[in-house]
Amino acid sequence: MHTDMSELLTLPQAIEAITDAFDEGDGWDRYAWVYIRGDISDPACRLYLSHVSDEDDALIDDHGEALPPLAARHHLRHFMEAADFAEVLFVQRRRKPDSGVADFIEALDHYRRHDAFLGLPAAD
Repeated sequence: MHTDMSELLTLPQAIEAITDAFDEGDGWDRYAWVYIRGDISDPACRLYLSHVSDEDDALIDDHGEALPPLAARHHLRHFMEAADFAEVLFVQRRRKPDSGVADFIEALDHYRRHDAFLGLPAAD
């Protein structure tokens, strides 16, 4: 069942929503971008999973960045594409099947900083 992600999510909620979407086979169509307020390593960070239609309605913020209205309203910034977020979760689970939130934080932060999966060599 398609859920409206109009509210900001905690990281565990975002992980669950992205995982469910890709497990149900429509992750590519359901979410476009992951936006964030705060730092991924901070439990107080909040995320927003945008739909393609949200991106169509994007507003230009003070820094010239195109953001969906909800992301702009909550002063969020781009974190990563939803498909990349899902891939990081997948690779992390393959590396360590019993991964917890702290493991996913480390993997997401590593990917964001190095454009490489944790535990795998960086792409050329």
